Amino acid sequence: SERAAVDAGKTVSKTVPVEGGARALAVFDVAAPPAVVWACINDLPAYPRMVPGVHATKVYGGGTRGGVKTTLVTWTLKLLGYSVTYHLEFQHSPSASAAAFALDYSRNSDIDDTVGYWHVAPRNGGSSSRVTYSAALLLKGWFPKPVVDFLLSTTLGRATQWVATEAATRLRKEGTSAAPSHGRRCTGVWPFRRCAPPPAPPPPPPPP
Repeated sequence: SERAAVDAGKTVSKTVPVEGGARALAVFDVAAPPAVVWACINDLPAYPRMVPGVHATKVYGGGTRGGVKTTLVTWTLKLLGYSVTYHLEFQHSPSASAAAFALDYSRNSDIDDTVGYWHVAPRNGGSSSRVTYSAALLLKGWFPKPVVDFLLSTTLGRATQWVATEAATRLRKEGTSAAPSHGRRCTGVWPFRRCAPPPAPPPPPPPP
């Protein structure tokens, strides 16, 4: 079954072509706590480094309301001399462990429409995560087939493959950079680790 495949460490994904675009869904496990996975997903300025095909991202606005953080960001993809730019509204709700994105319709984009959703659930006592990603993309105008295939794979297929790689990299860096606990009781993974305060020093000896 598909659930058994995910439990075995495989990514289960489906892509359904539609006129002018595609819809996709992927479910996969990541060997990192949800806090680390969200740190990757929410690091929008780092997407050009993390995600193949993303040439540039630029945050141009945002804010927090009702516990939901909104980020407005411009994306630029490049391939075969073609440049595609679009503007997204990305909303992350930590309480729901979910994020949603949609086109910012107040700005002109080179694609007709896109919407998507991330959800991260803890697994194995919180040491790993199950990630669900869904997205839909509608293109605008005519592009050569290699460019269309690239856009679909970048925004739909490849959009999930980088998460596990980036999370593992961050865990390695955090593990080697973690400060010692000095005997304190600590939980979580650095920099999200929390340690109990150190015990109070013993009282000074009474005067002679």
